[in-house]
Amino acid sequence: MKKTSLNLAVALILSATSQLSFASDAGLQKQLSSLKQQIESLQQRLNAVEGQPQTKAAVVAPVNDSIESYSSEDIEASELATGPTPATSDDVEGLRADVENYKYDQSRQYERQTVKSARDTTLFGTVQLRANLQDNNTAPNTPKSTFDVGTALLGVRGNLFKDYNEGKNLDYQASFGYSKRNDGSNNSNFNLLDAYLRYHVLSTNSGLETAKLNLTLGQQLLPFGLDVQSPEDLRPTISTATAPTYLGLFTRQNGLIVRGDAKPFVDYGANYRAPLFEYAIGVTNGNGSNKTDDNNGKDYIGRVAFTLPVDYASWLREFKVGASYIKGEAKLSGSGISDNKAKKDRLGFDIYYNHAPFGVTYEYLQGKTDYIDTAALAVKEAKAEGHTFTAFYTLGDQFYNSIKSNAKFDDFWPKSIQGYYRYDSYNPNKNQKDYLDSASGRIGEYDIHSLGLNLFFAQTTKFQLQLNHYIYDIEAAAQKDSNELQAQFQYTF
Repeated sequence: MKKTSLNLAVALILSATSQLSFASDAGLQKQLSSLKQQIESLQQRLNAVEGQPQTKAAVVAPVNDSIESYSSEDIEASELATGPTPATSDDVEGLRADVENYKYDQSRQYERQTVKSARDTTLFGTVQLRANLQDNNTAPNTPKSTFDVGTALLGVRGNLFKDYNEGKNLDYQASFGYSKRNDGSNNSNFNLLDAYLRYHVLSTNSGLETAKLNLTLGQQLLPFGLDVQSPEDLRPTISTATAPTYLGLFTRQNGLIVRGDAKPFVDYGANYRAPLFEYAIGVTNGNGSNKTDDNNGKDYIGRVAFTLPVDYASWLREFKVGASYIKGEAKLSGSGISDNKAKKDRLGFDIYYNHAPFGVTYEYLQGKTDYIDTAALAVKEAKAEGHTFTAFYTLGDQFYNSIKSNAKFDDFWPKSIQGYYRYDSYNPNKNQKDYLDSASGRIGEYDIHSLGLNLFFAQTTKFQLQLNHYIYDIEAAAQKDSNELQAQFQYTF
């Protein structure tokens, strides 16, 4: 088409030239001669372009012309004229083979190296490797130094129903944990710990200012105090608080518990949320984990906590006061005495203040438990009382919200060092000074002073060192004032 147009233009010009050949103006004749030469030059260039092979879009300049004489518009026009190179059948078949190989490799990797589940599932676990050293241990069958596995926990969590509109999800969790057996064998137990379903009644997608409410059915931790509610990987010290340990509060229970909060105060600048009022109410069997109920009575539990509604920059940030109570019944049998409604009540009061880098916690616990006095052949009440005070100071940036919200590599987390002091006092029975506590094997009241150091390597890994000093009100052959050094390496995944 371009060649035909050019020929018509040449014909018109030549015709005009012939009509003007009779003119006497010599200048006009000269201009027409120059125009004719330019048209012939353009014709030669067009013939040269059409004669090039149809491979890549390229501009071929004549030998006598320089590349600089061509503009970018000329090059673009030439590329459009030549068009893309068509793919051959070999090219298409090669691409198909590469795609099929990629699909096969991805399918094989998914089948052989991916754990599959019918629902969303997350695998998690906690392992604590521990070493103990005591300087004045006189208890029978107890070594002065030992290596130990404090905790080995493995579990899965996820959701059975996911509400994308409001976040009223139905979640689940199941976990198993290792425990030692002191029967002289090398065996151990791997028992069920958590096994529950949790339904979120209120929306979890409506922002930080929305109140929370959920129902949890199954075997779970109790909403009591401070230490008891913390899972194994988040407890601040190597040893747990004495009073809740020997009063059976760390034991998971089977039942239904409702948890929620109201009137949350939100500081969006620091991503900080502090509900004014937190609550939990529930009913459980009360006889421990992995057991069927042994009586018709139930344990009723309730907890409330109040947090000051201040912003993140306030010096009263994370100041919380809470109270917990359990009204329970237990089954007693022995020495010819049987009681299916024995008292097992627990009352707690706690104060929590965490203003990084320092913090203070205090927890008071009272327990009223009926027991059988074999000497008097009667049911009596043991009134236990415990105090736990902890103060800590942290060097490093790991626990600041500004660090938590920053983008980081998966294996990078700022290191932090946390030093702490804990005072732990426990009296198993204030009604009897020389009372032998069957849970701990200790007699009378005693105090534990602890100095500790936590070194946080990463978000899920820490090394702990703790020095304990035991002071007993009543010393015996197997119970004397002593010191204990503990070291623990904890990792989670």
